[in-house]
Amino acid sequence: MGLHRRRVWEIAKGFRGRARNCYKIARQQAEKALQHAYKGRKDKKKDTRALWIQRVNAAAREHGMKYSLLMNGLRQENVQLNRKMLSELAIFEPHSFKALVEQVQYMRGLGGSKPGSSSSSSSSLRLTSSQSSSRASP
Repeated sequence: MGLHRRRVWEIAKGFRGRARNCYKIARQQAEKALQHAYKGRKDKKKDTRALWIQRVNAAAREHGMKYSLLMNGLRQENVQLNRKMLSELAIFEPHSFKALVEQVQYMRGLGGSKPGSSSSSSSSLRLTSSQSSSRASP
């Protein structure tokens, strides 16, 4: 790797001992530092993607669906939202994310409500006081 002398000294400015004062050692350490910086940039992208996946997985499981089924269903539905945007939806727009999950559940036949319909099915399952008292005393 060809580094100019001035660039080596700029990189080695914060190093300790002879890595700052001796050019040969400073050049070796500067090259190694640049290699670590390159790898760190790649690792940062990998870590943020993993974080997005964890967030989407957690939000999907809150609605009773696995991450892999959600992503496969979205792909089949041709919903072109990447993991970053799904993560943002899960955090800042939970109702929109829930609508996406329900859409996938409905299309896969997993018991999700039909998109656009209100989820008032729980109100039809409630018993009135007269029904509950008649059932309690048979």
